[in-house]
Amino acid sequence: MILWAGLFFSASGAAAESAFMSGFEDLPLMEGLKQSEEAAVSFDAPSGRIIEAYAQSSQIGKQKIVDFYNKTLPQLGWKRLSENKKTSSVSYMREGEMLTISVDDGTPASVRFELMTREKD
Repeated sequence: MILWAGLFFSASGAAAESAFMSGFEDLPLMEGLKQSEEAAVSFDAPSGRIIEAYAQSSQIGKQKIVDFYNKTLPQLGWKRLSENKKTSSVSYMREGEMLTISVDDGTPASVRFELMTREKD
């Protein structure tokens, strides 16, 4: 009984530590990033949706942020399409939606998340 209770609290503690970007269904917020709630934009239309959100960190550099999302998003069903090192952006596709993550390596580092429904050919 005590072992089961320990497992329950351990699992619920791990879930509490996992943060997700608000406005997105299952986009994780990397530990150390803080979402800018006032900068989020969301549009829903018959043709799809657009969500734009921002997060910052004064402690995490661009490459660590890109590496985190390159490792994490495929586990959530996102397929990496491209990476543009010049603009520091990475694009992913899942179920007709394209997610682009752009990182500005300033102080603080700024991350832009943009989700768009992509027209099917």
